Amino acid sequence: MSKFTKSTGRFINLVKGSKLTQAYRIDQTDRKKHKDPKLAGFFGIDKINELLDKPGVGGLRIYYGMDIDGDGKRDKGFVLVATDEEGNDIIPSATQHLEKDSEPAKDILITDTFCPYDCPKSNPLNSDNG
Repeated sequence: MSKFTKSTGRFINLVKGSKLTQAYRIDQTDRKKHKDPKLAGFFGIDKINELLDKPGVGGLRIYYGMDIDGDGKRDKGFVLVATDEEGNDIIPSATQHLEKDSEPAKDILITDTFCPYDCPKSNPLNSDNG
């Protein structure tokens, strides 16, 4: 039986979640000396539904990425992709879509907007003042 099922993952309480996100903030600001580290990403429900509304989708994978916009900052980001029920990424043939100037394949990958630039009000997940 595959370890990738439609119920993979686990819920945690707010205390555990706030400890996890606090540890990340401390790591980024104290250890890595980032002034404004990216704390989170936001993905609209319509885009997520488009990504997941395909035959054979069993879940969602989130990859870490690095911003390559040329501004000299090494900003972290996320790339979301649907997976099949065996945990394989559902992507087009690599030879078709690795051209530098190719059009994005519709409904295949999602990237996000970033916090701290678009953060919600302070809460236990994004600040020590929540």
